[in-house]
Amino acid sequence: MQVIRRTPVDYRVMPWKNGGGITHEMFIYPENADMGDDGFLWRLSSANITEDGPFSSFPDYDRVLFLLSGKGANITVDGADVRLASQFDSLRFSGATPAYSRLIDGPVTDLNLFYRRDALSCEYRQLFPRREMERLFLPGNSTIMVCLQGEATVGIGGEQPLREMELLVVLEHTWGQPMVVQYERESRILFMTLSRRTGHDESHTK
Repeated sequence: MQVIRRTPVDYRVMPWKNGGGITHEMFIYPENADMGDDGFLWRLSSANITEDGPFSSFPDYDRVLFLLSGKGANITVDGADVRLASQFDSLRFSGATPAYSRLIDGPVTDLNLFYRRDALSCEYRQLFPRREMERLFLPGNSTIMVCLQGEATVGIGGEQPLREMELLVVLEHTWGQPMVVQYERESRILFMTLSRRTGHDESHTK
């Protein structure tokens, strides 16, 4: 098991794959992979969308998009329109499917998780401070946590502080790995689980 904490100063700024904007790459796995040649298993990034336009194509990947700030956008995926207008609304769709964003009223910031559909499955939910401290047992093989607002302390591999837009990645943990989350008031954490599909060999990743 490997526990990695990242803050915004660690994120890499780079152009979108289609050149239409700028993204902040928060994490890519394997860490020596390159987004441009689709040679990664999964990737987490945040982008500012300032004008209407198409999404980049990622044929081998599924993606989950979360609205972080702004008045929202209408997303057209394969001819169907989906409206993301409330903070933290989400949409899962295939990176192979043509998609287009139309802003509702000005720029937005989003969060994107990409993962290879032949290699991984993904589940996600948001954690809220129902109590001051919560004990969790991690499913899957790797866990990604992003603090969307507030602060928290995560107890796994030592105490890990987590502030707004900071990231905690737990790689290759055992199923049921215990973890303790201590919440500050008004905290909100995005909790994503990645599980390997049976029979996939990571060495075959491009």
